[in-house]
Amino acid sequence: MPSPLENHEPEVRQITVMFCDLIGSTELSEKLDPEDLRMLIDAYRKVCSAAISRYDGQVASYAGDGVMAFFGWPRAHEDDAVRAVHAALAILSEITNIRGAATLSSRVGICSGRVVVGQTSGPGGWMEAVGETPNIAARLQTLAAPNTLLVSDSTQRLASGAFDFQDLGFR
Repeated sequence: MPSPLENHEPEVRQITVMFCDLIGSTELSEKLDPEDLRMLIDAYRKVCSAAISRYDGQVASYAGDGVMAFFGWPRAHEDDAVRAVHAALAILSEITNIRGAATLSSRVGICSGRVVVGQTSGPGGWMEAVGETPNIAARLQTLAAPNTLLVSDSTQRLASGAFDFQDLGFR
């Protein structure tokens, strides 16, 4: 039986998308030897990947020092939004423990919604989600303060039973 990741056919799904970005990587690249920078980014990616996997999410792609993850594809759970928030909190907590030439910080944006999702064809075969949801998650990530996460209204509604959220007034 083929793995769910072997399905190249796009499908409409309700998922939660998480964007996580390393803060200050340009400054780090100016200060650090490229080998040291690569070791830090590799350690950062390992922390992100482990936290995402721990909560049954899927790393969709790495873009430089950014990570995009899906919760709800290829496997869906009733609490995918909760799982994404738990993973984000784990990432934000654990990256401060990465030892290296600099202390790392990150920010995260999470949005839940309907997308067309599937695995792209070609080398690497990264996963792709098309729709408003990933765009909102990416925007929220850029608005988040260092070492914090911002969630969309849709994610807040889905995860409100598990977390206390603070309304920051973004609309």
